Amino acid sequence: MLSTVGITAWLLVRYPSLPDTVATHFDARGQADDWGPKWSVLVVAGIMVVLSLALAAMSTRPRGFNYPTEVTEDNAQAIYREGERMLVWTLLGMQAIYLGIVWAVMGSGGGPLLAVGLVGLIGASIVGIIRLLRAAR
Repeated sequence: MLSTVGITAWLLVRYPSLPDTVATHFDARGQADDWGPKWSVLVVAGIMVVLSLALAAMSTRPRGFNYPTEVTEDNAQAIYREGERMLVWTLLGMQAIYLGIVWAVMGSGGGPLLAVGLVGLIGASIVGIIRLLRAAR
């Protein structure tokens, strides 16, 4: 959560110096291919803050998750631990994406960080599900 605060603070500090039109979409190479008003980065920041808060809160309540396997008295703690771990890694991937977006909008690149974040999200999902299924045994 601290990373969300830091990234958002960086964006807000730099916001007044942004041009009136900023990049709003990037191709696979990280090159801007669509443009919009600078306030659109505030919308992205708001969405990322809300998603980060939600994921951080959900990761502390693993009993409420929908698991791909039956939770029993014998495997509950292992499954809950893996569910929490999966959400924490998902949040980390999201933070990489958020930093990549902000960095790209600032005009400094950010494309590789976006790719790392996306791979991280996919990896967190795949590895998390595998670990959950193993924990159910």
